[in-house]
Amino acid sequence: MRSIVNRFLALFIIPVVLLLSAASCKKSNSGSNASFTATINGAAWVANVPETGALITITNIFDLGGIQYKNGDSTAIGLTFSSLSHFSQPINSTDSAAQIDVTYVDIKAGTQYDGGLLAGHSTITITSYDSLAGKIAGTFSGVLYNISGGSDSLIVTNGIFNTNFVPD
Repeated sequence: MRSIVNRFLALFIIPVVLLLSAASCKKSNSGSNASFTATINGAAWVANVPETGALITITNIFDLGGIQYKNGDSTAIGLTFSSLSHFSQPINSTDSAAQIDVTYVDIKAGTQYDGGLLAGHSTITITSYDSLAGKIAGTFSGVLYNISGGSDSLIVTNGIFNTNFVPD
């Protein structure tokens, strides 16, 4: 039971807290060349706040994300995964060993969507990884279900990330 609780904390609560806390930060023009884009229900979504991902070294879990500030609203996409063993191969949330999750949070509306750990399904493919330089890139997609009380879902396609990460 304890391992299930630890897995839940590492794969769900930590990324959500990081995304929500980062949403309260001011936009930074730090010169980062990080990018995070996707198509959500047919509409383009582009992170306009450079975010640095984290590698939680205790559990070897990557936590990456992007935040978009637009028209007084903040939305965030988070990617969580624990395995690079399938490098350049799609990692599916339907594989119980993969431990991946794609989340979408609309801060203003207070809604959260999940594609892997709690509901829905998703796929992440790591296309580039440089542990020495702290850089990771890849693609993602999925169907994310509302886990904050609604019955709707989001279709995420064409997701692309290229970001830095810092070991925790």
